[in-house]
Amino acid sequence: MYQFFSKFGYKKRQGEWLPILLIRICLGIFFILSGFFKVFHSKQHTALLETLQKAHIPFPEFNAYLVPILEFTGGILILLGLLCSLASLMLFAIMIIALVTDRIASVALHGGLMTLENFLYLPEVLYALMFLWLFFSGPGKVSLDFSYGKKKRHSTY
Repeated sequence: MYQFFSKFGYKKRQGEWLPILLIRICLGIFFILSGFFKVFHSKQHTALLETLQKAHIPFPEFNAYLVPILEFTGGILILLGLLCSLASLMLFAIMIIALVTDRIASVALHGGLMTLENFLYLPEVLYALMFLWLFFSGPGKVSLDFSYGKKKRHSTY
């Protein structure tokens, strides 16, 4: 029985690149599109600007362009698996700031366990957790970071 679980654990580890790749593809495409439309779609840009002003974020006009550009760039980097840890950390910070400045107020209306349930239901929480996971796990075997690191490892020996 021990051998079965030992082999199963080993085989499972061999396939860990697949869920990492799927998460990277989904998050990358989402943040590329999100950043793009927040800059180039006037209604979404106006909504973002109003949200930043309502949350008393400094320099809302500047940040209404900076945040979507960082989302767009971070999405591309995540999708390619290039500088994945840096992009994950940057997007993690954006999610935490969005939660603290805007989204948490909508959850605070309820009390007790309902508050926790509503907080965990926010998409920013899940995005933040996925970015934190990517930061620590790395981009996986199917990434430019892995390919560059592999070339670098082989050239030093």
